[in-house]
Amino acid sequence: MRSGRMCAAVLVVLSVATTAVGCAQGQRPEKAPPEVRHDEGPIASSLPQLGDVESVEWTYEPLGVADPRVPGPTDRELRGYARLAEADVRRLTKQYAWTEATEPPPTPPPGGTAGTHWQTSEAFEASAGSGASAEAAEFRLDPVGRVMVFRLLNPS
Repeated sequence: MRSGRMCAAVLVVLSVATTAVGCAQGQRPEKAPPEVRHDEGPIASSLPQLGDVESVEWTYEPLGVADPRVPGPTDRELRGYARLAEADVRRLTKQYAWTEATEPPPTPPPGGTAGTHWQTSEAFEASAGSGASAEAAEFRLDPVGRVMVFRLLNPS
């Protein structure tokens, strides 16, 4: 009788240990913050419509947490902002119809953006988004501050 209790106790301990290990393995790792980049080359090649950018800050990261247990592609997002040359702001405002944005930019640049009148253009979003082969694109222009905020899903 005593060996039966011993076997039952061992089975309970093994069951609890197996469950604890299984739960720990099922936890998703925390997502590390994306690397913030300042090199202009990748943005210039992905978004030539912006023209000559004076400075840029951007990230390119997978959405969600990549999990090798789930098959299929991972969506990636390119987001950031660029300070544009004055001539390029003039060109963009003449070449595309811009209207006041109803929402703030998806990734506002640091610093004082209060009181900024962000503008959006469906034609520019379609042109720049398809040029980057993105599935979705969102842009906000501050013509006074010469800042373009961008967000692209799966650009190539």
